[in-house]
Amino acid sequence: MIQLIWAIVNIATVLGLVIFCTKTASEIRNKISLSAAILFSFFALSFITRPSKEEKDKKFEFENRETKTQSLNHNNYFSNIILEEDLLSKIELYANSDGENATSAMIRRTGFVCGTTWSTQYIIINKTEKKNSFQYEVGGTRKWMLLGIEVYSELKDFKGSGEFKSL
Repeated sequence: MIQLIWAIVNIATVLGLVIFCTKTASEIRNKISLSAAILFSFFALSFITRPSKEEKDKKFEFENRETKTQSLNHNNYFSNIILEEDLLSKIELYANSDGENATSAMIRRTGFVCGTTWSTQYIIINKTEKKNSFQYEVGGTRKWMLLGIEVYSELKDFKGSGEFKSL
């Protein structure tokens, strides 16, 4: 629910800024000149932020020394676990296994994510004694942004267990 309120605050702030800049440019044009209004408009537009070039969904590949020496195993297993779900979005863990060990994992955030960003810091997957089951530990940072400026940074940790299913 707090993310919905934060998204509404972000959208209202952007709309307020656009309205303010439009009125100001109009007044500058009337009082000074058209060229000064155009210059002000370019200056105001320069504050618009563009998305970062950082990978949105970072995939973690796990290196298993035990399985490198064995012959290639063509059994593939998959697991999808919902780590956090609210009204607007959810954070999910996707993990792959070769039947013995986890081979890769990725965190995806889906839904309406206005005003916040997610950055995965680490993913740890350990197999358990039960066949095709594992324990996971995931950590990341949720950043609360207002007009592209980070206002608050929240560390999140998730722990639990899951099972791999055959593809």
